[in-house]
Amino acid sequence: MLPNLLINCEADKIKPCQGVFMLSHSIQHAVNDTFAPAVARAGSESLDPVVAAKEIYTSLAECEATCVVFYCCTRYPLEQLSKELSRYFGDITVIGCTSAGEITPLGCRKHSISAFALSKQHFSVETALIENLATFSETDADELVSGMLENLRKRTVSAGPIEQHCFGLTLLDGLSIREELVINALNLSLQDIPLVGGSAGDDQHFVDTQVFCNGRFYSHAAVFMLVNTSCQFEVFSYHHLAPEEEKLVVTQTAPGQRVVEEFNAEPAALEYCRINGLKLEELSSEVFAMNPLAVQIGDQLYIRSIQQVNDDLSLTFFCAIDAGIVLTRMQSSGLHAHTAMVLNELQQRLGNIDLLIGFDCIHRRAEIDKLDLCESMSSLYRDHHMIGFNTYGEQINGLHLNHTFTGVAIGAPHRSQP
Repeated sequence: MLPNLLINCEADKIKPCQGVFMLSHSIQHAVNDTFAPAVARAGSESLDPVVAAKEIYTSLAECEATCVVFYCCTRYPLEQLSKELSRYFGDITVIGCTSAGEITPLGCRKHSISAFALSKQHFSVETALIENLATFSETDADELVSGMLENLRKRTVSAGPIEQHCFGLTLLDGLSIREELVINALNLSLQDIPLVGGSAGDDQHFVDTQVFCNGRFYSHAAVFMLVNTSCQFEVFSYHHLAPEEEKLVVTQTAPGQRVVEEFNAEPAALEYCRINGLKLEELSSEVFAMNPLAVQIGDQLYIRSIQQVNDDLSLTFFCAIDAGIVLTRMQSSGLHAHTAMVLNELQQRLGNIDLLIGFDCIHRRAEIDKLDLCESMSSLYRDHHMIGFNTYGEQINGLHLNHTFTGVAIGAPHRSQP
């Protein structure tokens, strides 16, 4: 079995199932001859924010939503998109972020917007904007999580201890270099409540990534949502990479910058090229995606993806990286086959997946494009009702990761037993 990280959180007492709305039609489960959607999915490929917002609203309208979450490319005029979404959804909680590729009801897409809605019958949410990532502390996290849980207890949709029926979701500025500190603080405060999320992208321009909350977009910020549900769910994180023999020792870094200046006491880019049999002029985002590195912690391998090569032959990474660590060269074991296995196992455990909230690394997307896997991966994502985006980093509990397929699989609410 390839290295993976898995957290299983299943509700043991579930409210009656009433239905699932997806795309332009409903998958419905009858209860007392009534129908109501539990979750909804939507997407639009129009870059006109007026048209896109209307198409998203129309597809989600049948769901009596307590919240809407969206992911959009940076080609949209973001201020106008904000106004249109606010106009359509009114008082409904709406959060989101910019992306580096989207996963819509049609599958893998670029230059589009994807979204999902959670119904108020089966979900209750509390949302917070964290504006100053630089000063966010464990004390701030304790106060924030405590207050949000207290509010959720007043309107829980689940039976039993609320902590057993909750998960946290984070969307963070993907260029903030603060993900590790923020999610670690939140994870400590959440204790046994699982935390999952993704770092916003900007279509690989690496200039400006933004999150959306309270009717507008923000840079250098994060959105944290705590979700209480009567549905079964499973939080997961996997990668499809296997280790090779070659190693690199990080011998010099630029502190706090995610920049490695030297491997093995040599210029980082040159050593990276050496172990991969590459020329310096060949280095690109696609090449980094196809030639990943990982650090071993215990018996797990965690990917440390490279963002770019710099003029001084240093390498900028997507995750924090320190001097002294040893990186292992990794190789794909088959992205499509591994993802199919993961999704099939999730479906076996949950019965049905009515919504899969996915955070799929931009380097996985690069491999999909390079190997012409877009149609086959899109088919997998469609079959498992996935909505998501290609990220600059993925979060699971207190870890900030790269090159993973991470998310939350949500099962259909169960019918009441007679």
